[in-house]
Amino acid sequence: MPPEHTPEAPTDASVTTPLTQHLQGLLYTMGADVIEREEPLPLLLLAALAGEHCLLIGPPGTAKSLLAHRLSLAFQQASYFKRLLTQFSLPDELFGPYSLAALDNDRYKRAITGYLPSVEMAFLDEVLKSNSSILNALLTLLI
Repeated sequence: MPPEHTPEAPTDASVTTPLTQHLQGLLYTMGADVIEREEPLPLLLLAALAGEHCLLIGPPGTAKSLLAHRLSLAFQQASYFKRLLTQFSLPDELFGPYSLAALDNDRYKRAITGYLPSVEMAFLDEVLKSNSSILNALLTLLI
């Protein structure tokens, strides 16, 4: 049996908090001079605030890269990684090269500083054009 009264969000547009005003201003700034991309903006911001992934799929020239770049600027303290993937991309380009010093000591370790495992925000362009080794490695990150 459903509860008799469920709480509702305030419908009065004048009820705003400083956080709401800040987020609205951030969305306005991110969307400045970008036409017809109002829908992905709050989704990108929500995913970033929740620490989740966001996948944007669309034809070339629809501001996917621009929106990701502007989102990274909104989080100035966050480390950012950007990479354009191709069918020839190697996992080392995303996850860092193997550490030669560690290999000298019979350890199998990657130098991850500045690569995908060490950053807080990343933008991977043309993911679906990459090879199966990249796709499988990224799949493990999503699970």
